[in-house]
Amino acid sequence: MHRTSRVLVGVIALVLSAVLAACATGSPSPGAAPSPAGSGGTSSDGAAQGTVVLVIRHGEKPDGSDPGVDAGGKKDNSSLTAVGWQRAEALADLFDPTSGPLRPGLARPTAIYASGADDDGEGKRPRETVAPLAQRLGITVNTDYGKGDEQALVKNATGRPGPVLICWQHGELPDIAAAFPGVTPTPPADWPGDRFDVIWTFTRTADGWLFAQLPELVLPQDQNTVIDG
Repeated sequence: MHRTSRVLVGVIALVLSAVLAACATGSPSPGAAPSPAGSGGTSSDGAAQGTVVLVIRHGEKPDGSDPGVDAGGKKDNSSLTAVGWQRAEALADLFDPTSGPLRPGLARPTAIYASGADDDGEGKRPRETVAPLAQRLGITVNTDYGKGDEQALVKNATGRPGPVLICWQHGELPDIAAAFPGVTPTPPADWPGDRFDVIWTFTRTADGWLFAQLPELVLPQDQNTVIDG
């Protein structure tokens, strides 16, 4: 058995078959993270309630040397890699800690959005990435929107009460940011292809939205930096 398959079995077989079944329609955090760049850092379960939208990229994808695998361990290049599955589990702990408070700047989601798949399978990885968290929180993931629907996605997400989490493909994450009216400071125009470890947050203010960034720091290789504008 290849090393990737063995890793996958260890990561997924014990937990994710049940997770994805429940969500059909981690590794531990290495410690506290700094406050989000570009803001003073809002308290997650207090003032941020009902005012914050958190945006993440899906977990790691195949790159030629590291194949994608589905929840059953079968090769599937529309799915996450073994490391991507590890990130998905770790993100559940990040957004819903089993002990201790949430990090400053974060909020426990009451709604989760992930892109719906197109005919080529695009959009599968975002759904896989949020599946462990959705299972833990008992939330059905909203997959009504897909690539190209970013304006409608943001309109729907910002019309809901409670904190919202969106997981999407990296190429369209700047389009999601652009759909928020009156954002300050200006979000980066591009999301680098090699970054899977950053959270963008949009917090409602009296006259628009406050943008900030936060490193995930959930896997050993994650960078303690955000995305340059």
